[in-house]
Amino acid sequence: MEAQVTSCRSDRLARVEPIGDDPAMSARGSAAGRTALRGALVTSAWTLVSRVAGYARDALLAAVFGMSPLLGALHLAWMVPNLFRRVLGEGAAAAVVQPVLARREHATGAAAAREGFALLHGSVLRALALFVCAGCTVLFAAWVTLPADEGHRETRRALLFALALLPFVAPTSLAALHAAPQNLAGRFFIPALGPVVLNLFWIAALLWPLPEGAADGRRAWVVIAAILVGGVIQWLVQLHGLRAAGYPARPRRGPMSPDLRGAVRGVAPALFGLGAVQLTLVTDQIAIRWLVDGSANSYAYYAHRLLHLPLALVSLSAATGVMPLLARAAAERDLTTLGDALRRGAQVLLWLIVAAAAGLHAVAEPCVRALFERAQFTAEHTQMLADTLRAYLWSLPPAALAALLVRAYLACGQTRLPVIAAALMLPLHLAGVLLLVPRFGVPGAGWATAAALAAQCALLAGGLGQIGLRGLPARARDLPRLLAPGCAAWCAARLALIPFGGNGAGLGGLACAIGAGALAALLLGALLRPGDLRDLALALRRGGAAR
Repeated sequence: MEAQVTSCRSDRLARVEPIGDDPAMSARGSAAGRTALRGALVTSAWTLVSRVAGYARDALLAAVFGMSPLLGALHLAWMVPNLFRRVLGEGAAAAVVQPVLARREHATGAAAAREGFALLHGSVLRALALFVCAGCTVLFAAWVTLPADEGHRETRRALLFALALLPFVAPTSLAALHAAPQNLAGRFFIPALGPVVLNLFWIAALLWPLPEGAADGRRAWVVIAAILVGGVIQWLVQLHGLRAAGYPARPRRGPMSPDLRGAVRGVAPALFGLGAVQLTLVTDQIAIRWLVDGSANSYAYYAHRLLHLPLALVSLSAATGVMPLLARAAAERDLTTLGDALRRGAQVLLWLIVAAAAGLHAVAEPCVRALFERAQFTAEHTQMLADTLRAYLWSLPPAALAALLVRAYLACGQTRLPVIAAALMLPLHLAGVLLLVPRFGVPGAGWATAAALAAQCALLAGGLGQIGLRGLPARARDLPRLLAPGCAAWCAARLALIPFGGNGAGLGGLACAIGAGALAALLLGALLRPGDLRDLALALRRGGAAR
């Protein structure tokens, strides 16, 4: 790996692409870009299905448990498994595995890539077994040592739930590992299907009939069992896709070459660099539970869940589609393609994510009401969650751009700056939470998250010279064209709500507002950035052929 990094850095001296400019793409780059976009569209479509199922799951959770300490304990216990599921499944595994497989395939052929994956598979499997055993031991020791009195009841329950859920880390991590070579081979359908399977198991557990009068705690254990079974099924689905992509499903144990050892060492930096948003959720839940009360952390959890619809549909899908292109360009030391892919990806990503964030900000309250306000979730809960969501939405653009920038660094084998940026972001975020939450309540955590992620993004953008790229992905003169669709989406959505009673609008008004905001953003985007819409239309026409 070090040799590849050195080669990448030496090559940049001769070929440095100014990513702030807009050079015409070569025929090869155009074809690769459309392939990346088709991958993004497939991922986005199945992500939308997964998110719809996920929101049905969350609505059922809120209706069954209410904003209770029991639900807070379940959300707290889900933090660590969910961190691995999201960070590995939404980029870290691909960012580490795809570059090394692409380099092997480019240098010595597909057989070497398959052999390397089998060895990586074996190494990750052993590491996961050690992690789960060690984590369960620590959680059990903490549970045993806590006094069994009323004052520690909720903490003990959260620890017990966490102990039961921690083994989920193994199948979800393996599913993410198996998805990476599938994406590199141009296969996006099965990797994107996995989260849908898991959400269906959640929903089945919440609807499963229990004896009348059964305690909520019993329902919580049914949910935990469904999560564990769903995780195993999600992993088994990826095994089929792995074989179809031509990669071995059986792990191997043996001596590892320097590039494979480098990939294993790169897992932790990739987790740290790409897990910024999820790490802030962990911090938020613990700090809010401590600073406010035992149920308040659920507001941060649900705000993050709503935040992840645009983040997944736009940011994750774009990154999933473009990561194989970045990995291959870095493997071939083609900084022209790398720079162009990063520039175009960042600019399309920014105008789409700003439009999505603005539109969701405009319809926050009717959206929360439609999804959650029933049974034990009251109008007061709706108002608090909507305020929290609006605060967190400011973090969407820097979170999306930072995730793309981290992938570009990892594609070139550069982990130092992503780790430094994430390490600086976390204490800044914690300081903001401790300062703002006591004064403004749960929404203060959202503003602290936005400020910390903006600082991380600025540091990553300013250090692109380390991988041989000059300039920024978007310059000041680009910003009006990138931000204008978002302004149009917000204005159109707010205007569409007026005939339906503003924030009191029901499902019909919400649908009209979402449609009006999306249409306004697309029309203005087509006017200001016609090339992006042409690429999108081309990818849609050829998507069926790609599958």
